[in-house]
Amino acid sequence: MCRVFHVDGSLRDIRVPDVTRAEWIAVLERLRAVADETETEHPYPRLHPVRPAIAELFRTWADDLEGEGTSFAFRARFGAVWFFGLPYDEEEIEFSVWPDTVVDGPGVAAVLRFLTEIAEASGHWSVLTAETSRYDATLPTLIAHHPATGRTTHI
Repeated sequence: MCRVFHVDGSLRDIRVPDVTRAEWIAVLERLRAVADETETEHPYPRLHPVRPAIAELFRTWADDLEGEGTSFAFRARFGAVWFFGLPYDEEEIEFSVWPDTVVDGPGVAAVLRFLTEIAEASGHWSVLTAETSRYDATLPTLIAHHPATGRTTHI
């Protein structure tokens, strides 16, 4: 499975399409609880600078004038692999991972665990694809986790 992560100049995207704000919040809260480490960066002065409440972070980003035209960053580390999220819209969860950080079995295991955690937390399937601007069902899925069946599939 490591061949999925060969360094080719692009990131790998981990996506959960067709989600709600509540599912986004559930995913980030789950990641805070299970990841080895998480970091949050945001430009919103009235929120806690290091560990803002996830629901408040989303409300500020999506609903308040304070958040208009800005976003926030959320990072989660599983083992040696960092997953980076920069929300663009509420309808699709997206995280990126640098393929050169997934160099062995433990790295692949970290990706599989991350896919499983976000799929279980959202209740939707999660997919790993090559870097894209938006998920499209016609893209080749490199790895996917289906929470309804508990199955993980890969090319």
